[in-house]
Amino acid sequence: MVRERDLLRWIADRAPVGDDCAVLECAPWGTLLVSTDSVIDGVHLRWDREGPEAFGYKAVARGMSDVAAMGGEPLWAVIAVCLPKGVTEEQAHGVYRGAEGAGCALVGGDTSFGPLAYVAATVFGRAHAKGPVLRSGARPSDGIFVTGPLGGSYESGRHYRFTPRVAEVKRLMDQVDISAMIDLSDGLSTDLLHILEASGAGCRLEAEAIPVNEGATLEGALTDGEDYELLLTAREGDEGLVRIGTITDGEAVLVFSDGREEALRARGWEHEG
Repeated sequence: MVRERDLLRWIADRAPVGDDCAVLECAPWGTLLVSTDSVIDGVHLRWDREGPEAFGYKAVARGMSDVAAMGGEPLWAVIAVCLPKGVTEEQAHGVYRGAEGAGCALVGGDTSFGPLAYVAATVFGRAHAKGPVLRSGARPSDGIFVTGPLGGSYESGRHYRFTPRVAEVKRLMDQVDISAMIDLSDGLSTDLLHILEASGAGCRLEAEAIPVNEGATLEGALTDGEDYELLLTAREGDEGLVRIGTITDGEAVLVFSDGREEALRARGWEHEG
């Protein structure tokens, strides 16, 4: 059985692939950020439940979130669409309306027909003048921050109706010295450990400080994934961020209000073959 985490490490050892995006230097224009994501019927969404527009929207919005997570601005998107047999004209149009509605200029792509619905989106963006924000920059004593509450994304439908935090990133890149950042797609526990592994650091994550969506639980905030809020580390935050812990040079631990501590484990979503 192939585990996603192991496969990604293998790929990273073979090519300089960046973090959430590929990073391409395009002088004198600037630094190009490129992200590709797919939405597959029965894996990420259900065609007969969430509908065609959700497929187009989520595929593009996920790529936009990846660009934002590296401090960049999404500019253009291309999509490759596989439409299921028996699709109606209105359903086909719905996929493209959804993609356009994500807020990134749709500039090309491909359409085919097959046994199930599948949308792959490639999003191109420009890095901030400061350069792309990587996962590897977290430093001991940095604060750990999130841009909003977590958990319950599937029950609420936020996993396909989320808004990529593009506007927040524009403000944060100008106002905050961000050392590392990632979007929360796989769950807080897993995505924070991605930053810690890349940075060679540990943390003290304060359970009581983690903002939890109404109807969700702390466990859900740690593991549900697909919140698409941003998780970042910085010396100081601002009024739009919630501080949930501190980067250390020790182990990664989850600290409870009664003083209990436990090792932080990756308990979020992971694809398996």
